[in-house]
Amino acid sequence: MTMQQETPHLLICFDESGKQSRDPIQLMGAFSIPTTIYMHPQYKDLHLLNKEYTLHWKEYGGDGKDRKGIEKLFQHALPLAEYMNFNFIRYSRSVLAEQANVFLDIYESKQVIVDNTVYAKLPERICYGLLRGYDEHNHVQATILIEDASEYRSRELDQTIKNSLNIHSLYRGEDYVIRECDYRSKGQEIGIEIIDILLGIVGLILDNPSAISNKKKAKIHLVLKLLKENRLQPFLKNLRLFELQQSNQLKEANIEASIKLFISKNYETFITL
Repeated sequence: MTMQQETPHLLICFDESGKQSRDPIQLMGAFSIPTTIYMHPQYKDLHLLNKEYTLHWKEYGGDGKDRKGIEKLFQHALPLAEYMNFNFIRYSRSVLAEQANVFLDIYESKQVIVDNTVYAKLPERICYGLLRGYDEHNHVQATILIEDASEYRSRELDQTIKNSLNIHSLYRGEDYVIRECDYRSKGQEIGIEIIDILLGIVGLILDNPSAISNKKKAKIHLVLKLLKENRLQPFLKNLRLFELQQSNQLKEANIEASIKLFISKNYETFITL
């Protein structure tokens, strides 16, 4: 991403975690940050991390270099935390699939309307939550970046989000414009790595598993270490987490309570770090 005079001043990075119904936690989320801060030359070391490390939470299993890369990511991104806002939605594909039974005689597969709900409505609500509320003296122009994935491209998610949010802005008289919505491959944009890893960490905290593999043990150990060193908290304090209830209402959840439960369940490890 190049810094130009006409670059919109707000950047939003979007991703998801736990795409399958069998995954214990399904999350979608995004963060926003002023582009001038995100692209400031003093944070060039943050943007260079992609060249040296593979930053992918799903693949992390305790490898020393990968761990060092994630730790450096939080170290270099820490000065940006106070300027970042996060908006996450937790939902359940299985619950949506059950509710979609009423459409069985309309669609060849109810999965069609479930997927359309997940990939059309939820991303719009997440991004809108990061854009709303600016007054007429703070007109916002924004760019949205999405982690590149076939399920997004097949649904033209970039155009769907851009058009629906701009329509929403016009209809509600909001003061924002989405100038661009595009895809970024892994390793191409550090903001995509940040949202990928934060989604994975929050998902792990919410799941708070008991029976765990060695790979998950390594993830838990790393999250506990980041919490012990107070590297996660500056990001999590600017995070709003919503849960899609069976009534299809969004209810805000208390992430702080989940963090305390996560630490208490792993307290013996936590105090020895």
